[in-house]
Amino acid sequence: MPPRDPVVVQVGSRQLPVTNLEKVYWPEDGITKGELIGYYTRIAPVLLPYLKDRPLVLTRYPEGIHGPWFYTKNAPEGRPGWLRTYTYVHPAAGPTEYLLADEPAALTYIANLGAIEIHPWTGRVQAPERPDFAIVDLDPAEGATWEDTREVALLVREVLDAVGIQGFPKWSGATGIHIYCPCTPDHTYRDTAAFCLAIGRLLARVHPRRVTLERQVRKRTGKVYVDYLQNRLGQTITAVYGVRPRPGAPVSVPVTWEEIARGTVPFVTLRTIWDRLEQVGDLFAPVLQLRQDLRRATRQLEGV
Repeated sequence: MPPRDPVVVQVGSRQLPVTNLEKVYWPEDGITKGELIGYYTRIAPVLLPYLKDRPLVLTRYPEGIHGPWFYTKNAPEGRPGWLRTYTYVHPAAGPTEYLLADEPAALTYIANLGAIEIHPWTGRVQAPERPDFAIVDLDPAEGATWEDTREVALLVREVLDAVGIQGFPKWSGATGIHIYCPCTPDHTYRDTAAFCLAIGRLLARVHPRRVTLERQVRKRTGKVYVDYLQNRLGQTITAVYGVRPRPGAPVSVPVTWEEIARGTVPFVTLRTIWDRLEQVGDLFAPVLQLRQDLRRATRQLEGV
C-alpha cells in the first residue's frame, strides 16, 4: 500500500507532519504507528523530565516490530529547525550530533521516525561526562527465569540498604530489571561503573550459581548478568516510560520494591499505562532530586 499524504498535527505551539498513521507496528495486537505517536505525545509531561538535556539514541522500526530495525545516533537531515541537537566529539568516533527532546513536539517527531525505543544518556549536555545516576542492569541470560531476576533484584536491594543507598527499580519492559541509584554531580562514569561492579562482584561471590559478571554471553547460561558496563559515557538504556518492540507494546515502568518482593510486577503497555499512573503516580520522581555519594558505598563494598 503506498504511503498516504502526511497529516499535519498541532502539538503545543508546533505544527508538524506525521505519516503512515494506520501502519500496523504490533500485528498481534493491532497497534499502529499512529497509536505509538499518540502515546509519546500524551506521555510527554511525565517522560520529558527524564530526557531533558540528555543526548538520545533511537531504535527505529519503520516496518513494525517484526521488520528491519536500526539505531539512529546522528540527528536526521531535514529535521525541523526548532528541534534541539547536541554535538559530542567522541575521542575514537569523532563528532556525533544527537537529538534532544525538551518539548512534546520533539517526542511526536521522534515517534514519527518509527522510533519505538528511546535511549537517553545518563549524563546531560551541561556536563556530559558526569552521570546523574548509576544503573544496576540485571539481564537474565538464556536459562534464567523472571523469578531469578526478581530474586537477584532483592539481593541488590539488601546490598544497597547495607551501604545506605536508595535504589529505584523499573521493569525493563522485557525480561530485566534496572535499578537507578542517583548520585552527586561530581561523580564520573568511572565512579558509577565501579559502584555497580562492586555490587556485582559481591553478589557473584556469594551467589555464584545465580549471578554472573561474565562478558561472554555463552558462559552466562542460567544466570543473571549484572551489566555494570552500561555505566560508561555514551552507553544508554531504554528510557523510563519508553515503549519496547515486543508483543503487547510493553512500557518500561517504575515498580516498587514491594511489587518485586511479592512477585506482582505488572505488565504495563502503552494502552494500560494511564491506569498505572493514576494508581501510583510517577514512582521515579525522586530520581530527579536525590543525590548520594556512591563512592563511599563503593569503598564499603570493596572492603567486604
